[in-house]
Amino acid sequence: MEISLKFAWASLIYLLIGSTMGMIMVVDSLPFTPSHAHILLIGFVSMMIFGVGYHLLPVFAGTDLFSLRLAEIQFWLQNIGLIGLAFTLPYRYTSHNYLLGTIIFGSMSLLAIYIFVYNIARSIMPPKEVNK
Repeated sequence: MEISLKFAWASLIYLLIGSTMGMIMVVDSLPFTPSHAHILLIGFVSMMIFGVGYHLLPVFAGTDLFSLRLAEIQFWLQNIGLIGLAFTLPYRYTSHNYLLGTIIFGSMSLLAIYIFVYNIARSIMPPKEVNK
């Protein structure tokens, strides 16, 4: 499957999960607020932006994607980081194990964002002209 579609499908799944979490929070006051926010903002919004960005920005720049491999790495790092955050954020103040998990998974998610920025920046830079 094309990388843009992977991000789009993941985004739609996170929309369902985040919306369901929101309804659960209305019915039962569980400590889901940080997880709910991250699932919707990174999971739905950012993943959709990543997918659209990987598809459109190189086209607008008239170039190819710099690295499909980096995009794949970013996809998996972002998903693992986000899911880990969703499970550790609500309990990060109750145990050092959860705090450590939040730091690890948050770092993975942040690294994935840096990979996206690097990959897109390299993709939309005009190629250097070769002097003859």
